[in-house]
Amino acid sequence: MTNDSLLEVQNQSQFSIIRFFGFVDADLVRQAKSVIDAKIPADCPNIIIDLEKVEFLDSHGIGLFASLLKKVHHNNGQLIFAGATAQPASVLDIVGFNGSLVTYCEDLQQACSLLEEEKKDH
Repeated sequence: MTNDSLLEVQNQSQFSIIRFFGFVDADLVRQAKSVIDAKIPADCPNIIIDLEKVEFLDSHGIGLFASLLKKVHHNNGQLIFAGATAQPASVLDIVGFNGSLVTYCEDLQQACSLLEEEKKDH
């Protein structure tokens, strides 16, 4: 499995999207870190994490998300989870990724719309 089949990164003007697929575990995180570091600008204010196609999330994924949260907060932005359901949604809730730290959206379209609206308001 190549990095491209594990995740996709897409950059927009005010945010980046990371789409994960399958299992977000130690193997994926080990490979994903270098891809994310290479593709997402250091000054990116907002990151959307699309979990719609994720079946399983473990502590390694949570660690990666915590580092991304730190990055966006440093850039005065926000971390948005899109499409989190079932086991991944339960894990995020258990570890305390609550609404005061991150934003949850039903799907990627809603997350992108949210950031586009905020851009218009500024």
